[in-house]
Amino acid sequence: MHKLAIGKRHEFLIWARLLQAEFDVFPSMVDDKGIDGIVGYKGKYFEIQIKSGENWANQRGFGEAGLKVNPERIYVVFNYTADEIRYFRADQILAEEAWQESIRWNIPQIKCEISSHLHTQLHST
Repeated sequence: MHKLAIGKRHEFLIWARLLQAEFDVFPSMVDDKGIDGIVGYKGKYFEIQIKSGENWANQRGFGEAGLKVNPERIYVVFNYTADEIRYFRADQILAEEAWQESIRWNIPQIKCEISSHLHTQLHST
């Protein structure tokens, strides 16, 4: 299966889990601004970008320039092998000392298992 098809399937899985957790979910029709959709909870709304991978190492698509566009954007990371979800705000990623170099690489990425203080996780259902 093509990587884009796998990523899209994981996006739908994340949307379903957010709906189960009683969030309002508004997926975007086109992902050309680095936003997969908007999620609302108790009257507050947030831009969401969803990433997925088979492990916590080398999660791609976390470039410094894109992260700086909206420091409050939420990045949801899905490890489909472990069936675990973690999320970070862009400003948390930018501030994370362990990721300072890797978000500037030609293929920017983060290693979720080595963050010094970020352990935000949604429980799988």
